[in-house]
Amino acid sequence: MIKTTHPEDSRNYLSIESDDGAALEGLSDADIIPAFKQHGALLFRGFRFDLEGLSRFTARFCSRFVRNESGRRSQVSADGTTQSVNLGTEPFPLHPELSRVPWRPDIAWFACARPPSLEGETLVCDGVRIAESLAGTTRSALQGRSVLYTEETPMGAFTDWLGIAPPDDEVLARLSAESPFRFQRRDGRIFRQFARAFLHRPLFCDQTAFGNFLLFARYMLGTQEFPTFEDGSIIPDEIADEIREVSDQLTVAHRWQSGDVLMLDNSRFLHGRNAVRDPAERQIWTQFGYAAFLEEDDPRLAEPWRYTDDALEIFFGPHARDLAAAARAV
Repeated sequence: MIKTTHPEDSRNYLSIESDDGAALEGLSDADIIPAFKQHGALLFRGFRFDLEGLSRFTARFCSRFVRNESGRRSQVSADGTTQSVNLGTEPFPLHPELSRVPWRPDIAWFACARPPSLEGETLVCDGVRIAESLAGTTRSALQGRSVLYTEETPMGAFTDWLGIAPPDDEVLARLSAESPFRFQRRDGRIFRQFARAFLHRPLFCDQTAFGNFLLFARYMLGTQEFPTFEDGSIIPDEIADEIREVSDQLTVAHRWQSGDVLMLDNSRFLHGRNAVRDPAERQIWTQFGYAAFLEEDDPRLAEPWRYTDDALEIFFGPHARDLAAAARAV
């Protein structure tokens, strides 16, 4: 028998539970997709699956998957689309997965192969609730603002990937017109930038949400320089502190049970974790994918990372090879 429990104060996700170990793959898409669009976070508990079955299940909802290339993760599946979570022990502030790059995935999956006996809870928070709970003056100050991510692009990215000499300003401008990044030259170095709305609209929700790299950068990495406001100015500590205080009040610490699967709308929900006492004991698998159930006229379907693994096209734009060939011919 399958029981559905709606979110409440102590649980900000819809819980779908089996009391007889039913197969996870037996669940209907028609039951899951509308619930996911409405709530943005689902917990599947008590269902039976193995690695291959989990991959078949998640592939029903994702058109393709993206890897997180950050360190301290292990590869779980042969194709690399299923990874471990970060194998360290540190607590992590709230963040959407890969929010610091343009190709942020739509859905974050977490599956518990072995639960920790103590600590190591995964933190889950609704970015819509964060945005609506901010002080009115803060919301007004953030409306229309964007967060800007700026990183240096090594010259090797151009010479190794494109096979061209360090690009001049004309080539940079042509690449910027095609790429999700805008490239700038500063003191002989080249930087890439992209921006997102500070309070944005999630995939399946009309309300605005908070969901970016600010809390992780400020309280884990200890930096004020990444991200900034769209004009390059530092996001004030008062704003970051208020968002942290509000989100702390709204965060649920999910205590894992074996076989739990969390499905999070990565455009709406943030996740983090409490400190891990024994990383060898805590075995959580992850997948990050792009929703296979967007409307046919959704303009996001044109984003290259939704249909290709070609890193060159994703990073520099669909005509990067043509631009490189033209640059080499000059």
